[in-house]
Amino acid sequence: MHSKTEVKNVLESAGFSRSNQYYVVQQGKIASLTLMKGSERLDLLRDIDGTRVYEDRRKDSLKIVTKTGAANKMKQIDQVVQYFKERLRELDEEKEELKKYQQLDKQRR
Repeated sequence: MHSKTEVKNVLESAGFSRSNQYYVVQQGKIASLTLMKGSERLDLLRDIDGTRVYEDRRKDSLKIVTKTGAANKMKQIDQVVQYFKERLRELDEEKEELKKYQQLDKQRR
């Protein structure tokens, strides 16, 4: 069983859309089609065959992927920064221990 939205999406991707006005050719439409520029015809064909719906969804998906990718990168950067902070703290502790050892060694001699 498919939802109404799923069926609508499939039909739109196949070029059947409520907003598609090219199922019935209106008077004067043929003349205007012949006078169109190449880019306008391409846009018209994209509207008719449903490619525009695909392109719009693709753009939306890319935006989402870009946002998620940036969020993931920020998370990774935060993890690296946290690791370096922890490592720096450990090295500071080791430095203090080394100073104490050197002082004790100096006193012993």
